[in-house]
Amino acid sequence: HNLSASNGQLVSSQTMTQLNSEIGEAQSRVIAAQASYDALVASGVNGANPDPAVSAALSVLRDKANGLRQQIDSQSMTFGPRHPTIVRLRTEFETVSSQLRAEFSRTVGTAKANLDKANASLASLTARMNDLKNSVFSDSESQVALRELERDAASRRAVYESFLSRARQITEREQIDTTNVQVISTAVPPPGRSWPPRTPLTAGLGAFAGFALGMLLAIAMGIVRDMRKPPNRSGIGVSRA
Repeated sequence: HNLSASNGQLVSSQTMTQLNSEIGEAQSRVIAAQASYDALVASGVNGANPDPAVSAALSVLRDKANGLRQQIDSQSMTFGPRHPTIVRLRTEFETVSSQLRAEFSRTVGTAKANLDKANASLASLTARMNDLKNSVFSDSESQVALRELERDAASRRAVYESFLSRARQITEREQIDTTNVQVISTAVPPPGRSWPPRTPLTAGLGAFAGFALGMLLAIAMGIVRDMRKPPNRSGIGVSRA
């Protein structure tokens, strides 16, 4: 199946949309051709003049035949049927009537050919549409099946990759060399805690720290006291005027 797509839409679906538009135009042509043919046949040889676009010659011949008929009727009131004028007019009328019948037959044949052509075009487009509908339905089914296959393949690929990853981990653990691993000694729990120190040691360290801190404070206080004493002036003489 051809699952090619354009702008996210199957090509067959796009073709069907275009074909549906062509069928609408073909139906309009059939309706117009049928109306023209029916009107022409219903009018007859001596009927009303058709659309000049259908046959200009038919319109001219009908006008000419009607004019001759009126002349014959008018002259017949004056002259007898064997009068040369009447004979001439009747001869001309028969010639025009023969031409009119031939042109009418030709025009009807052309209208019928146009109608048949329009019907054939519509039938061809309709047949193509029916075939394309089956193709679009088949393509849609294939597209759904393809998506299911892709999802199944993705699921299988995920499981396979997970299996490979697990197998790789197991292989790496098996490749660790344990032949050179030796036990130095049996593990023994420590006799006591290493931190904080035990109570006697803690007490000694505290006493020493307190003594040192007291000495530092005494020295600092002595220095401050000396700095506050006034200077000794006993050896300095004061002269008065």
